Amino acid sequence: AVLMTDVDHFKRYNDTHGHPAGDELLKQLATILRQETRDVDLVARYGGEEFLVLVPETKARGAADLAERIRRRLETLPAPAGHVTLSIGVAEFPLHGDTGEKLIDVADAALYEAKRGGRNRVIVAATPIRAVRG
Repeated sequence: AVLMTDVDHFKRYNDTHGHPAGDELLKQLATILRQETRDVDLVARYGGEEFLVLVPETKARGAADLAERIRRRLETLPAPAGHVTLSIGVAEFPLHGDTGEKLIDVADAALYEAKRGGRNRVIVAATPIRAVRG
């Protein structure tokens, strides 16, 4: 499975508290991600305040549980310059995509659904409807 994470209102956080505080926040998030994941998982900064977590041999439900633990930890963390939250999208291989690119796209779409739904939440990609052949 893949998790795509994004710090909610990060630009506002940076603009209000300065880039050093934003950098410190990203370091704290990276630490949380490393602490909550297994040795076989891969954590990578994807761009800006987005991180991608590759969770091999994990179904969407297990990945969503991991995402929720991560989200809760960041939410309760005393951030360097104020409270922050995290939105996370989850997609499962091969259910939601059979290539790395497709899986990331689907997880990213779920992330943006979490943003549109009010932020500070985990959204698992919808199960695709398969055509019935007859």
